[in-house]
Amino acid sequence: MSAPYQVEDFTLVRSSYNPDDRLAGAGFSYRSRLHPEVTISVFVYPAGRLEPQVAVDGGMQALQADLRQAVASGIYAQLQELGREPFPLSPEAVPAKGANDIDSAVVLANAKAEQVRGEKLRLSLLQVSRNQPLHSNGYLFYKQLHFFKLRISANQSDLPREAFDVLADRATRSLIPALEVANVGSCASTTLYVDPDAAPEQGAIQLARQLTLHNGYNCHASAGKADIQARAAKASVIEIAYEADDWKSQ
Repeated sequence: MSAPYQVEDFTLVRSSYNPDDRLAGAGFSYRSRLHPEVTISVFVYPAGRLEPQVAVDGGMQALQADLRQAVASGIYAQLQELGREPFPLSPEAVPAKGANDIDSAVVLANAKAEQVRGEKLRLSLLQVSRNQPLHSNGYLFYKQLHFFKLRISANQSDLPREAFDVLADRATRSLIPALEVANVGSCASTTLYVDPDAAPEQGAIQLARQLTLHNGYNCHASAGKADIQARAAKASVIEIAYEADDWKSQ
């Protein structure tokens, strides 16, 4: 996985990975040049091959459970969930004018499959160790067979809530697409299934959706084909050697 050193005004300040706990994935901390008082952390950890919305739903439930555990452990208090909403990262596609029904359906199916599914959770909480009220947002995405979780927080005295939300959304839209996981192994191979009784339009949609989803896994037969070294000059690169059973446990 790779995290760029610089994305717009966001600078990578720390990368972390514990080889003894590889299923926890890796963590990356960023700081905004425009708002250095804001804490931004991105966590990337394995999910496996899942239906995107199923993955996001499960990931958000785990995020909320982690927050409740942090309250129970005395890290946070006065936790309030202010709202949860979809937060997709890819725009909807519009078929070209004059496209026939099959072409239009395939374009829309591709756009839906390419869209990085995600959700946003707005929070207000108290950091107990500093007795400090915080604005905080959590974002959870499923892409490239992994969960991408971004947490961003700021002292409530430093930023109005509206300004914080604008910054949090911008940070997420900038950083999550920039961080990547290149998977190497047997996931590079796939089998596409088409219903033999499907109408031509439905068959084309089935093929397009499956192929687009597979390409989105970013799987390669070898590290050389993943072109990892090309990223290393401008990004922090962390290699995690998963075992086959690791994926079965996710």
